Amino acid sequence: MKSTDDKINDQLEQREQHTEEKQKQRAAGMRVLIPVCIACCVALIGFGVWKSGWLRKNPGTNNTTGQTTVTPGETDNMPTPTEPNNTTPTPTEPIITPTPTEIPLVLEKSQELSAGSSGSPAQTKKMDDTMREAYETFAYKLFAQLPAGETRMISPFSVYVALSMLADGADGDTLAQLDELLGLTAEERNAYLAEWLRKLDAIRDTGETSFTNADSLWINEDLKSNVPKDYLDICAQYFKAAVFSAPMDDSTVKDVNAWVKSKTRNMIDEIMNEMPPNVATILMNAIALDAKWEVEFEEERIWKKNFTKEDGATKELDMMYGEQKGGYLENELATGFIKPYTGGEFSYIALLPNRDVSLDQLIAWLSPENVRSLIDHEYFKDTTIYIAIPKYEEKYTISLNDVLKQLGVTDAFDDGKANLSRMIKDPGVYVGEVGHKTFISVDEKGTEAAAVTKVVNQWKSMPPTVILDHPFVYMIVDSDGLPIFIGTYEG
Repeated sequence: MKSTDDKINDQLEQREQHTEEKQKQRAAGMRVLIPVCIACCVALIGFGVWKSGWLRKNPGTNNTTGQTTVTPGETDNMPTPTEPNNTTPTPTEPIITPTPTEIPLVLEKSQELSAGSSGSPAQTKKMDDTMREAYETFAYKLFAQLPAGETRMISPFSVYVALSMLADGADGDTLAQLDELLGLTAEERNAYLAEWLRKLDAIRDTGETSFTNADSLWINEDLKSNVPKDYLDICAQYFKAAVFSAPMDDSTVKDVNAWVKSKTRNMIDEIMNEMPPNVATILMNAIALDAKWEVEFEEERIWKKNFTKEDGATKELDMMYGEQKGGYLENELATGFIKPYTGGEFSYIALLPNRDVSLDQLIAWLSPENVRSLIDHEYFKDTTIYIAIPKYEEKYTISLNDVLKQLGVTDAFDDGKANLSRMIKDPGVYVGEVGHKTFISVDEKGTEAAAVTKVVNQWKSMPPTVILDHPFVYMIVDSDGLPIFIGTYEG
């Protein structure tokens, strides 16, 4: 009688006869688990003061659109997917070992202040269709505006929280533009966010999953008396934000970066490299996720495989092969799967565009209705599906100024039109910089996986196979299906 692996290989070889792929993928049937993914993101907003001064347009690399890709390390002893299945590869090392808890925060000159009232929010609202529609619309619109490059990666959640804190300090047309983009009024938004943040905070260090969210407000020490108590109360009650008085010099750069490093568990070292002149306040949001797969990938089932970029160039990667029951996704543009993390608080969704569909076409398709419809029509719920995910680690840094302007938030960046009077009593305050930085690591212990090919579209009667061997979109969603991270892997 044939073994389970032999049967799986026979099924895969039958499907390969009907594909246009040049390389056989006999290893695709091997049982594998999914990589550990740690993703974190930081959003920073800086404000310039005094119209006689100016906030430098390019205060260093943190104001420059760009990204850095770190390629997974090569392992010479790893067999390729076309080698016999009984070949035992040399085990690979995890890409990183994250610090399990927040590192101590040591400040040079900044002083932590009381954030105002320590009372609970006056009103909270549980997640419902109104909030889902507003947030998901924002998330997909924001992601679609990111410039094409080697990779695109963002936490719409982090940006949404930071912009909500900004909107709470805005008024007039500036507030109207932010409310339009965020999809809700400040009162509604704060009520929903307070409950959502409370729910996410309860996940902190539970079993195999750890999620942390942190917010902070940094005030120029010469302007402490100009910040209304009402605004400090909002920061404390709805966002539990820490408030710091700072000299806004090189020491503050070190303190801000120390806060970032602490709250992202050492995964992001810095968000600033120098302090622009005339800074009044800085708003910060930082999140960190460390989640283990319900079923991990086995180290002996990681093989080298060529990843084909959109320009046709190939790149050899460590590919993790595995199987799971259910979670297969398919429509006219892509195939994919849902991969849960331990505990059920988060899941990983991968969408692989069909060979005749570009990555940009798939990104343009993303919308609350389309994504929900795809997830709700999950196929093969009781069928074993086969998946393969590249092992990778990436960093991404971007200035969101132009992106937000394209989405209709313009007055906030104009020193003649910005109205942030509910945050600080000075008519010359405007937004100088919205910076965002993300990090993700995927290996056999924890986070990402997504790959679908045409063979799955053609052979619904066979157990589906998704091999992420060309550029794909991925999302990390919470238990309500709301995207916390959205990104692309492009090789």
